Amino acid sequence: MRRLLLLLAMLGAAWGSNVHRHLNLLADDSKRHNAVTSEPHRVFALSARPPPLVALSPGRAAELVCEAYGSPAPSIHWYKNDAPVYEHDLESSEQIDSNPESLARVVSTLLVTSVAGEDQYRCVVKSGGRMLSATSTVYRSTDGSDEGGTEPPRPQPPRILVWYRAYVAQIGRRAVLPCGARGRPRPAVRWTRRGSGDAEEVELKDGPRIKILRSGELVLSDLKWSDLGEYACTARNSRGRARAHTFLYPAKAG
Repeated sequence: MRRLLLLLAMLGAAWGSNVHRHLNLLADDSKRHNAVTSEPHRVFALSARPPPLVALSPGRAAELVCEAYGSPAPSIHWYKNDAPVYEHDLESSEQIDSNPESLARVVSTLLVTSVAGEDQYRCVVKSGGRMLSATSTVYRSTDGSDEGGTEPPRPQPPRILVWYRAYVAQIGRRAVLPCGARGRPRPAVRWTRRGSGDAEEVELKDGPRIKILRSGELVLSDLKWSDLGEYACTARNSRGRARAHTFLYPAKAG
């Protein structure tokens, strides 16, 4: 992984502006953020955190956003008053191990639609046995009138709440790209890819090296240099669609 980080520093001269722009997401100055760097070649930082206080108005949703980068690729978990929050698809029993030789920037959004006076939410980021966290208190706004009773669930357009902005993994390993989508009715997830020099996107289907899980994750096995490119996750239902992009860089091991 040390070689992966050194590679990022040299990409400006070796690659075009598009690749350079994407991989710069993984080369932020960790001094500007709440960072853990006990091992010099194992960067880990919380680069965006939710505000400490958020007012929730009746009939609206509060968006709490955490963003982090690190090696191995970090995961983000949410807690409400110290109890875990399961915001995304729990119907899939498929479990994919994280790649210890990876580097990524991940974004996670939690939608809060109700609050019992005041609730504390905590974003916990984990990477290779290390942990960072940020806390946000959501309270009921005094503006407007409280809604009487509980409304039945209404149709909602899709939202993509978890994805990687950029992901680096070694050639020959497995890459797992998340796409945590939410909506009502449940959105269908579709993955497409645009490789270097490709004029159009190509839709990805299950195959010998490709698998799209029920949870929306894209799994690429036996990563190859030809997998380099921008991958788009599109979530769609009868109310609309949402889209998120991940730049995948297969790096040489050595």
